[in-house]
Amino acid sequence: MKNIIRNIFFCLILLNITWMGSADESALKNPDGSWKWTNRLIHETSPYLLLHAHNPVEWYPWNDEALERAKKENKPIFLSVGYSTCYWCHVMEREVFSNPEIAEQMNKNFINIKIDREERPDLDEIYMTATQILIQRGGWPNSVFLTPDLKPFFAGTYFPPADMPNRPGFPTILNAVHEAWVAREAEVLESANKITQVIEVAISTGFTALTAKSFDRSLISAAVAHLKTNYKHAYGGFSGAPKFPSPANLEFLLKEYERTTDESLLKMVTHTLDMMAYGGIYDQIGGGFHRYSVDAKWLVPHFEKMLYDNAQLAKLYLQAFQLTEKPQYRRIAEEIFSFIFREMTAPEGGFYSALDAETDAEEGKYYVWTADEIKNVLPQKDVQQFAAVYGMDKGANFEGKNVLYVPNAAESEASLKSLISARETLLAARSERERPLLDTKIIVSWNGLMIDALAYGYEVLGEEKYLTAASKAAQFILDTLRKPNGELWHTYAAGVTKYDAYLDDYAFFVRGLLGLHSATKEERWLREATTLTDKMIQLFWDDKNGGFYFTKADAKQLIVRTKKPHDSAIPSGNAVAVNNLLMLNVSYRTYAKKALLSFSQAMEVTPSSFMHMLYALNGYLSLGENRDTSTLPNLPLGELGQDNSTQALVTATAKVKTPAKNEQIGVEVQVKIATGWHINANPAGQDNLIPTTITVAKDAPIEIVEIKYPKGKSVQFAFSTEVLNVYEKTFTIPLKLKLKPNTSIKKNNPITLKFNYQACNDTECLLPQTLDIPLKLE
Repeated sequence: MKNIIRNIFFCLILLNITWMGSADESALKNPDGSWKWTNRLIHETSPYLLLHAHNPVEWYPWNDEALERAKKENKPIFLSVGYSTCYWCHVMEREVFSNPEIAEQMNKNFINIKIDREERPDLDEIYMTATQILIQRGGWPNSVFLTPDLKPFFAGTYFPPADMPNRPGFPTILNAVHEAWVAREAEVLESANKITQVIEVAISTGFTALTAKSFDRSLISAAVAHLKTNYKHAYGGFSGAPKFPSPANLEFLLKEYERTTDESLLKMVTHTLDMMAYGGIYDQIGGGFHRYSVDAKWLVPHFEKMLYDNAQLAKLYLQAFQLTEKPQYRRIAEEIFSFIFREMTAPEGGFYSALDAETDAEEGKYYVWTADEIKNVLPQKDVQQFAAVYGMDKGANFEGKNVLYVPNAAESEASLKSLISARETLLAARSERERPLLDTKIIVSWNGLMIDALAYGYEVLGEEKYLTAASKAAQFILDTLRKPNGELWHTYAAGVTKYDAYLDDYAFFVRGLLGLHSATKEERWLREATTLTDKMIQLFWDDKNGGFYFTKADAKQLIVRTKKPHDSAIPSGNAVAVNNLLMLNVSYRTYAKKALLSFSQAMEVTPSSFMHMLYALNGYLSLGENRDTSTLPNLPLGELGQDNSTQALVTATAKVKTPAKNEQIGVEVQVKIATGWHINANPAGQDNLIPTTITVAKDAPIEIVEIKYPKGKSVQFAFSTEVLNVYEKTFTIPLKLKLKPNTSIKKNNPITLKFNYQACNDTECLLPQTLDIPLKLE
């Protein structure tokens, strides 16, 4: 794999082609206004795919026609994965895919496939994992090159239309990949096979119950400790910039607060909710939360609005309102629901997926204000107070304009009531602006989250309109997105249902149905929830190892079958399924216990990635082995962002052993590995395994001239017939460094060594990691 990647980058260095990009819509049209090009995406229903329907690229959706053509013509596939609210996806569409010269390259040498990741989360997970393995990072748009049998061999994210410093342009990439395929096809295929094996280890075989131990409340205590350690006291939340809402973290803490009455847990939750509600991440005029903030203060958002965020956060604010009776939490939940009814509810009854971040290729244009705009729209008597309450008197905070926020929250809550009319006036004025793209897909899983939130809103606040909306959406899904055989479809758009439902669709929709039953006590909702749970078990349950697969057993064209047990922007389907099973009758409890056992070790090692599963575990432990399930309280849902806490399994330090001699510096890296875990040695013993390596960044002032990896321990594991070489416990790696010509190192300014490894135990391997090791040379 290393050789093929090195060869590709060698091609990149040799090729130096400059292309001019950035075509606007007018460049894609004829003088009479008709489109110059129309490709196969014109027949799709996804708003994201339709944005590319008039590119000069001969796009295919992911279908049999495209895949069969790739095999017949023996051409590699260029797979582009994105979604409607992805800013850089839009940039690449405008600058790269609308460029006729670049499109000609793509059409000549590749079969080009475009995917909406929200329609195909199964493919998104597989090929995002490939990108993370290949380039040690990921993001969207995800740009992956595949062999005709769908195995990845080269990947990246956004590529510009022309070469830039330290970043090759897309034409250069296309030429390099094409040359590699034509000149070294066998080598590319070998590399693709190895990468696919690594993907399977990373996301398919990683979680089993073969050696699972029983669990107890120590897992809960460890998760609480983890959150306390990572909590940010100034602005709340659990990370710096960029800052994502984390409902799963907060709901978990609320449940522990209810059990323990530990006021510090409640304070962490309420402070975070306050900072979010008064920050720019919250739409102070129209209600609803944006996806995340680009800073650590919740001030400047990335402006897209997602259904799943607002569903989870509405319920969380309602829970906080129940516990604290603070009216601002009720206000936020009600404003979120008003936003959903106004802008994201389909006439049929379901809920749309998302609102884009940009209009006219300008991010946030729809939402930000200038001081002059406020003066021109509001009555003069309101301008000064509005500017003071919403931070405009402090000056512009976003590209010369203002993201509205409430800088003096405690003092301003009362003032917000007096400005209701002003906000309504601004909302009306804003609605006259060109609106962001609305993604009109109705996704079953995300609708389940909103149904659950609305049902809970009715249960807490008694507002009939919430129950009406939840019931209508649930009935729409049952009537329109359920097949004659009782299975579900995944999406609905423009009157068309598409794609077999995934685990998340069943689990999240069942959660919504159970929420409706809890709010109304109507047996029909419980019957539907039970029927769909039985279908979920039939289609997705892993009889051997416990837990649920993400896709059906008969899913086509997947190189691996995964379980997706980690939380992401939405909770894991496995965790939600466990919550549901605990709320049904006692006959389902065995499935819940087996699923929890299947992921118990992973919960212990990386609690941040399993917070909603830990929430479910908390419910299971509270329930008790002999207690009737009907007494279990409502188990809400949550979300969690990315975390690198897997690195706690492996720690490393570096120190100078011998000072500079003959221009070389002797260094020793000491590595410590947690008990029960190992990392692959160098060499690892099998070609498909990732060996441990130490590297430095290309722009570092030093280079490695010699490195002596120690001999690994020879071990044979149950999953392999071959002996593997591994490192365990503590070991050292000696190496020699040399200062590059014409460079210097500032005193007390450490350099960084990159320690690349993959941690495994007897039954699972985690994703490859890179650990930064600081080294002071002076």
